[in-house]
Amino acid sequence: MTTTKATLDNHLKLDNKAMKNVSDKLNDLLSDYHIFYQNVRGFHWNVKGENFFDLHEKFEELYTRLYENIDELAERIVTIGFNPLHSYSDYLKNTIHKEITDVSSGSECVKHVVDGLGILAQSHRKAAKAAGDADDIATEDLLTNFVGDLEKRMWMFTKFAE
Repeated sequence: MTTTKATLDNHLKLDNKAMKNVSDKLNDLLSDYHIFYQNVRGFHWNVKGENFFDLHEKFEELYTRLYENIDELAERIVTIGFNPLHSYSDYLKNTIHKEITDVSSGSECVKHVVDGLGILAQSHRKAAKAAGDADDIATEDLLTNFVGDLEKRMWMFTKFAE
């Protein structure tokens, strides 16, 4: 493939149109993260019942990881030359997650967590594909590592619910 200066006019020497697509997918993923993060915070604060202590701790562990991933995603968007979204109104417009409120049943919280982790994994795959198509191996690698961790957490919460 021959590239010209016109298509490689960013600091990473990658195709601008392809990198804009990567940025858009990362911002969608960032939006998914923020809404899911807030849902998990709500589960952490509001869970009740016999599994309270275990779930309260596991939800905190999960939202802490989500927060770390949010920061890395936003920094990656800046690194590739674009701006991360930073308002909840933008997140709500760009997410496939739904806000979940008024849930306190441990089993219902866990069901929502498993569903949310699956949605995040799906969003990671879309963004990783866009990154791979753009030859942005650093973003693709970052997302691959994130999705492996999320899938492991999804498995653990699924086993907890059985």
